Amino acid sequence: MSLLWWYLSLNLNIYCDGASRSNPGDASIGVSIVENNLEKAIISKKIGIATNNVAEYLALIEGLKYCVDNKVQNVIFYLDSNLVVEQIMGNYKVKSENLKEHYEEAVNLISHIENFSIHHIYRENNKRADQLANQALDS
Repeated sequence: MSLLWWYLSLNLNIYCDGASRSNPGDASIGVSIVENNLEKAIISKKIGIATNNVAEYLALIEGLKYCVDNKVQNVIFYLDSNLVVEQIMGNYKVKSENLKEHYEEAVNLISHIENFSIHHIYRENNKRADQLANQALDS
């Protein structure tokens, strides 16, 4: 199977975002799960007091848990956190102690997914996940 065919055959896209007011501060996550261009599920919840980077990781982890729980084997994740994307791809080391446990949990969950891909996108292309994260903070 060619890589191009694999990308074209994927139909599950997950958009993740974390939010923190007063970094660290009240924090939340937003996850939009899109299948065949239709939003199939959402996750929008408060996560307590956290930094923005922790919130970003927890959004990714919730999306990954959704995949594992639903036996999803082909997925593309989109995050506007370049740090998290680069760490998951192995391009940046995880130096922060408070991120290491979240990184390890994410990598463990990824190991249960056959075809996993993650990409950095700009904030303006991640509006739905951002909306879900902020909705949780405002509730």
